[in-house]
Amino acid sequence: MPVPYETAQAVSSEQALKSNLYILMISLLLFQLANTQQDLHKLYIAFVLGSFWLVYLMVKDYQISANTVRHEIKQFDANEVSVKLAMVIPLAIYLLTHTREWWWRLLGLAYIPAAAFTILITGSRTGAVIMVLGLAGFIPTVLRSGVIGKIASVVIVVVALIAIANVIPQKTIERIFTTGKEISSGTLNERSVIWANAYEEWEESPFYGHGLGSFRRIINPYHVDYTAHNSFVAITAEQGIIGTLLYLTVITLALAAAWRLPGDDRWLMLLMLLIVMIGQMSLTLQDRMYIWFAYALTVLNLYIKNNVLTAENVHKVRINV
Repeated sequence: MPVPYETAQAVSSEQALKSNLYILMISLLLFQLANTQQDLHKLYIAFVLGSFWLVYLMVKDYQISANTVRHEIKQFDANEVSVKLAMVIPLAIYLLTHTREWWWRLLGLAYIPAAAFTILITGSRTGAVIMVLGLAGFIPTVLRSGVIGKIASVVIVVVALIAIANVIPQKTIERIFTTGKEISSGTLNERSVIWANAYEEWEESPFYGHGLGSFRRIINPYHVDYTAHNSFVAITAEQGIIGTLLYLTVITLALAAAWRLPGDDRWLMLLMLLIVMIGQMSLTLQDRMYIWFAYALTVLNLYIKNNVLTAENVHKVRINV
């Protein structure tokens, strides 16, 4: 099994390499397991069902009190939980709006409010932002709807806001609404201090960095016992400009694949990628399995649709002949 990046002790480069190779192989395995649109739908369903289990773990012991600000459970980082749940919202919207079977539509419909509630009780400011991005997956559906559909959408939003105000603790809501202030005048919970120290270390080895998995060691002289809290900062410090360019190339390829998708698939995949990219701006997630699944799933989506289109064209040619 791979060694988690965020451990109490810094992992060695060998351990980090094994972890990344493991993730790469699992991601490539998707292309062997999924070959049709039905297989792709099954992957979406699996993601939603797996995320439902995370929702259950988060809410089963949730209790509201006057002092409740953030809810988190042991061995689960609240901010990371919010990223995991938010990136699946576009997939749930796809199930709700594009599948024929009513039970999969019901699954997508049930997941969206459950995920939104869980994200909000974590008090994660990043989570709140990317949750809104995930819900933006409904925009094409709303725009295509008639007047009644648009009015119903407004009513749903108003009801949701009222429900949030009554269910989510006031202190949690206040924390979420400090996002703008923290960005403009704060230190993002001391993240900016860590990034400044990481920049100083990067200057010592700008092209090759200090080695895979080395961030905790190189930041230790500054008496900082934190991870980078930013995937791009971590990669730049550990692997230099070369590693950063390679990682940005992966993201660019995934975005290009999403852009070539048709219709709502393009919009939903772009939103999922945007969610994981924003999540990585405040968390160290570049070696998380679900992040690479997001990249692989987007490319796999295009791969399958191109295969389907090619098969249809071949069939038409045979008929004409």
